Amino acid sequence: MYYIVLPLCGLSLMWLPLCHGFSLKTDRIKADAKLLSRILITRIQEHPIQFNYPSSLKSSGLDFIPDEQILESLEKMDETLEIFQKILANIPMENVEQMLSDLENLRSLLQLLNRIMGCIVTEPRQTNIIENLKEQYENASYTMEKVTLDRLQKSLHNIMKHLDYIIDCQKTV
Repeated sequence: MYYIVLPLCGLSLMWLPLCHGFSLKTDRIKADAKLLSRILITRIQEHPIQFNYPSSLKSSGLDFIPDEQILESLEKMDETLEIFQKILANIPMENVEQMLSDLENLRSLLQLLNRIMGCIVTEPRQTNIIENLKEQYENASYTMEKVTLDRLQKSLHNIMKHLDYIIDCQKTV
């Protein structure tokens, strides 16, 4: 009888971590996403364009760059980061390769979190960002670079703030 109880106890102890795996895994992914967001913010703050131009630039025609949005769902966060990724990939700005890589990794973490939570992943929206981008970049390249980095930084702060409150696919607490 003793030989039967011992393996059952061992087997039940092996299943114990699986019972709490969802919470631990989502918490770990959220922590990694927040850390990567902080790293990206640091890279933005240390970018040479941040030292050359004031942060109080006035701009018009840059409405296609996300600004002051409430990012209350994982899908909205990923969508916003995708827009910034497209913008940064298509403007000839120096020292953004690592930022692009970090953005891709952050998007991957958010998509993984989305899948773990059982959310339906939708196809990304097709936007005319590239057309607006080229036109605006020709008019004011440095302003656009500065505004893009400033708004990305604000979005990353917003993501870090709301990430802990994501409880399901559509809402925050």
